Amino acid sequence: MTTSNITELRLTSFKSFKDAVLPLDDVTLLTGRNSSGKSNALDGLEVLSRLADGEDIADALDGRRREGGMVRGGSRGCVPHGASSFNLGCTVSCGDQEFRFDVTVQAEPDLRIVSESLTGPARTEKNRVRREAQIYSTQHALDDAPVINVEVFNGKRGSNPARAFRDSRLVLAQLPLALTGRTNAEKAVLHAASTVTLALRGIFHLDPVPHLMREFVPARDTDLRRTGENLSAALRSLQVRDPVAFHDVVYLTKKVADDRITDISFATSSLDDVMLQLEESRGEAQGYPDEKTPAREMSDGLLRFLGIATALKSSRDSLDIDVDDTAGAKQSDDVGGVLMVLEELENGLHPSQERRVLDLVRDSYEATGTRVLATTHSPALLDAAEGTLNQSIIVCHRDPDSGFSKLTRLTDLPGYARALAEGTLGAAVTAGKLIDDVIETPDYSEFRRFLGV
Repeated sequence: MTTSNITELRLTSFKSFKDAVLPLDDVTLLTGRNSSGKSNALDGLEVLSRLADGEDIADALDGRRREGGMVRGGSRGCVPHGASSFNLGCTVSCGDQEFRFDVTVQAEPDLRIVSESLTGPARTEKNRVRREAQIYSTQHALDDAPVINVEVFNGKRGSNPARAFRDSRLVLAQLPLALTGRTNAEKAVLHAASTVTLALRGIFHLDPVPHLMREFVPARDTDLRRTGENLSAALRSLQVRDPVAFHDVVYLTKKVADDRITDISFATSSLDDVMLQLEESRGEAQGYPDEKTPAREMSDGLLRFLGIATALKSSRDSLDIDVDDTAGAKQSDDVGGVLMVLEELENGLHPSQERRVLDLVRDSYEATGTRVLATTHSPALLDAAEGTLNQSIIVCHRDPDSGFSKLTRLTDLPGYARALAEGTLGAAVTAGKLIDDVIETPDYSEFRRFLGV
């Protein structure tokens, strides 16, 4: 069994980005000044994930009949200023196979797909493998047609035949309805579409909302949702399914919050609703009885931490992710990996505890296979990202000439070695000093005048 994972996001023309690439490692930290474009990059992942669900574009991006509402800014907010469409892409790896998916969505005057393609290895009708084949690609979209013609790989020599697909949703999601999978070529197409779809649907944007986590929830509501509102039920389910992981959450809670915490238990109602509560020792030997602190009395920071810890300790089938293979009949035992997206990872934590949450993030991949993309402004957290993790810190900054957002690995910035030697890496990054080395042109005019040059 192999796992399909997104290894890079291409922000070809999206919001504040132009021709930018976000590499995605097992753990990726995204940092940068305010308004540099960090949230726009995360929006790019969210857009691809929503489109991969197979909904009409309007439903997916503008929130029609969708519980989560529209993406930030809606479909028109995805378009760079002065343009009428946006373009996104991603690379997905599965074992030794790699697939490239790209899509262009027109937002004005009509919301529609105008270009889409998928490339990667495919098997021909003679059972030969092409290491790089055009799995499918769209032809030029016609303004007066409600469909788009798509050339689909058929495993034979010559041009691939074209067939019509709706232009209101991804071709990627429509292929299962058009292909039967009876030939080697069709099986290859369905496998490629399945691989990309599973990876995109594994994007889990976790945004814990503490005030939603303070109520009783049905015990059967166990798949952790993105807001964390059913945290109590999800955590109790983790206690039953994986006692070791649950114990780890308790241990981390004690270290982050208070060593007087001895355990996490659950209050239940007559309707089988549950609410988590902290078991705390107040010093019974000195006459202070033990206490229980329910979720409704916990701080925002602690509830947010519990939501993150529970998510990172849970497997894919315990998160609110649709694990079905929507790209048609499975052609292999491939499964989709989870890419958990966390904004402001350090939010609500004391700086002294940020190393612990970073260790939790790093351990999550080894324990559950969950990969993490997190944004941060914290110098302490960046300083804790030692060794090879420095290579997975991506700095988002604006190009001084074009104004477009750019993405650069920390280790590729010219001031990296100096900041590392001075021991002020976190402070230098968050203050933007390393970016200043890139965007500022040194002024040597006075020096030249002194030399008479």
